[in-house]
Amino acid sequence: MLKSFKVNDINELGQLEQKLYESMDKTLLQFRSEITSNSSQTLFSKMKFGGAGFDPLDSKRSLNIVEQINQSFTYLASFYALEVLFTEYSRLAPFKLNLGTAPGSDIESECGALAAEVFAAVAPTSNQKLKKDINKVLATDAKLKFVFFMCPNFELGRQPQLEKEDVIVWALKGANAI
Repeated sequence: MLKSFKVNDINELGQLEQKLYESMDKTLLQFRSEITSNSSQTLFSKMKFGGAGFDPLDSKRSLNIVEQINQSFTYLASFYALEVLFTEYSRLAPFKLNLGTAPGSDIESECGALAAEVFAAVAPTSNQKLKKDINKVLATDAKLKFVFFMCPNFELGRQPQLEKEDVIVWALKGANAI
């Protein structure tokens, strides 16, 4: 399912986060029930193949828990990246948010001046994600290029030691709560 939409201001992020947390809460309630009524094999099967999770932005749509976890943290990272962009670069708003397999950079300014890639991972080097995202954003025509990531053990803020060429690399809040 493609998820691409415009975010006009920082207030809209609260509504998106609320949807995401509603899906997490619904999954938690479902797990409480599933744990007591299923064998470990059945529960793990539901976690992997579906029936134990929900789409992060549509709690009515079933999704396997592995995908829900991956998407939820990527979406949260995107929302946190937008908070930074609205705070630091509000003049470039509105921003287009491309979640999942939607084409384009993960975040783009509607005027075309900014492009950003966003990810959540155990480490920025996992699967060469940081390197791949830097290369992806370098291929855009945007003047401002970012890679935002959510990983444990990084302080919130710019990470100059990870930057290449003109790409600004920024660690996001959230991962250290894990």
